Amino acid sequence: MTITSASIALADVQGELQLGITQLQWVLNSFIVSIAVLLLPFGAWSDRIGQRPLFLWGAAVFVAGAIAAVLARDVVVLMAGRVIQGVGAALSIATGPAALALAFPHEAHRRRAFGYLGSSGGVGLALGALLAGVAAQWAGWRAALALPVPVMLTALVVVLRSPTAMRAPPRVRLGANEPATSLLSNRQFVLSCLICVLFTTVWVALFIYAPLHMQTVDGLDAGTTGTLMLALLLPALAMPVAVSRLVRVLPPAAVIVAGFLIIALGLACMDLAWSGATSRSWEIVGLGLCGCGAGALYGLVDYIGLSSVPPEQAGLASGAFNVVRLVGDILAAIVPGTVVLQVVAGTLDPLVGVSIGSDVLNEIAAGDLRNVEPHLITQARAALVSGMERALWALLALTALGVAVSVRLRALEPVRR
Repeated sequence: MTITSASIALADVQGELQLGITQLQWVLNSFIVSIAVLLLPFGAWSDRIGQRPLFLWGAAVFVAGAIAAVLARDVVVLMAGRVIQGVGAALSIATGPAALALAFPHEAHRRRAFGYLGSSGGVGLALGALLAGVAAQWAGWRAALALPVPVMLTALVVVLRSPTAMRAPPRVRLGANEPATSLLSNRQFVLSCLICVLFTTVWVALFIYAPLHMQTVDGLDAGTTGTLMLALLLPALAMPVAVSRLVRVLPPAAVIVAGFLIIALGLACMDLAWSGATSRSWEIVGLGLCGCGAGALYGLVDYIGLSSVPPEQAGLASGAFNVVRLVGDILAAIVPGTVVLQVVAGTLDPLVGVSIGSDVLNEIAAGDLRNVEPHLITQARAALVSGMERALWALLALTALGVAVSVRLRALEPVRR
């Protein structure tokens, strides 16, 4: 919810604070990078002292950072607040899935629990986009960034009021080097992490660049954009639970291959719409297919990865797994953004005979054409549209790589049920 609400609010943030695409990327990435840096040590720490105390501290720190971001008057304070949010989120993310894995030792129950975990992620994504669109339209981007605060406060109250919540049994303490070594030698865990990076990059990139395309190219307002993004988000609500039942009869890795193929089909439909070869309705169809494919992977990949490690490594494994997920979040902003920026620069530089300033190029890639020379407006808009279409091609290439890795995972012994 924190990521998608911010992505919906980016256009309004850019308008008020006058940011280029690089700074816009770091409004998202300052939150994500701080999580990625801290997940592994926090995960190992939770294996020693338990998940509950770290989760409680994480919830409090997250709320403090969110308030700082909401009250920010410049980009430095905004990013600082997002970094503090990331510290709190790292504590929560490192402890939550590990506590879930330890609470359900029976494989069938654990599989279903992770299905609900995936659906809860879909709920957060959907609410983040839908409510942020409404909040940004009626009260500005600060209201959109404040949306996760009451959710985290609710989680904090629930855990505080339940004395047994997130209390794991004692675990065997391993040697200093044994946990990391055994995780790296676990092929199923490593392949699951790689699959997570690939599908997260594609999935989150759509949350960033599909709304940006709708608002900057199609001229839609934030409320309409948030509503249309439900085509991508709603399938993620039901698919994880449905898939947790489907893998009773199908190998999990085969379901993952199918998920990537569905995403590829969705990206192809979006490319047809963005290129103008067909109607805008194909964009909605493409978003829906991408949502179905990603929803099939969300939760199932977590289950495969965390089920492959012993209980005493649950916290470290959860931290490592979510580090690679956040690497995907970072790449989701960087990879398509780099493609768009390069296409814009390659298109406009020859037209003017000299290199356009990096600040102006960043603004164009972010959809802001206000500082473009009047005689270049048409070409700049065309370059932006072409760059976003090329970004879809890059995401399609990552999806094809995901299919190849999933086939390799399928070649391993099936997950024990």
